[in-house]
Amino acid sequence: MGELLVLAAIGVGTYLMRAAFLATAGARPPAAVARLLQYVGPAVLAAIALPALVAPHGRIALEATVPALLAALVAGVVWRFTRSLPLALFGGLVVAWGVTWLLT
Repeated sequence: MGELLVLAAIGVGTYLMRAAFLATAGARPPAAVARLLQYVGPAVLAAIALPALVAPHGRIALEATVPALLAALVAGVVWRFTRSLPLALFGGLVVAWGVTWLLT
């Protein structure tokens, strides 16, 4: 019986969260919230990408972490100077392969 109540509460909560967005579709957020919303995307991207760079296989190990960090650094520098995403990705990939090959 308790499990059924928990499932019902989850269902009602999910419905209320969706209904709140529909009911306030035309409303604008307060100025303080609107200023902070521009940082949500970069923060989420950093939260996803940083663990993959620092601990690619779930742990920090020299042979896995160094190639990933160097590849990200090179990709960032190439993108900064060329503004070309394909060149940046290719440059980072080449560095990752090269450093991995040197370390193994």
